[in-house]
Amino acid sequence: MNPSGGVLSSNPIGASGLIRFAEAAIQVMGKGGDHQVPNARKALGHAYGVGSQYYSMWVVGADKP
Repeated sequence: MNPSGGVLSSNPIGASGLIRFAEAAIQVMGKGGDHQVPNARKALGHAYGVGSQYYSMWVVGADKP
């Protein structure tokens, strides 16, 4: 699922990967606004890009471990 639309309408070079992580965090915090996924408690993100983002994958969650 890609609720934010990703980089379909733009390609912020150097930030593409970080935006994926930010969207995952926004969703689990319940701050997604019009594109909020209902009851999102965990999210998986994957990115490829610059700025320590090469081949990154993360899981974020709303609950403390």
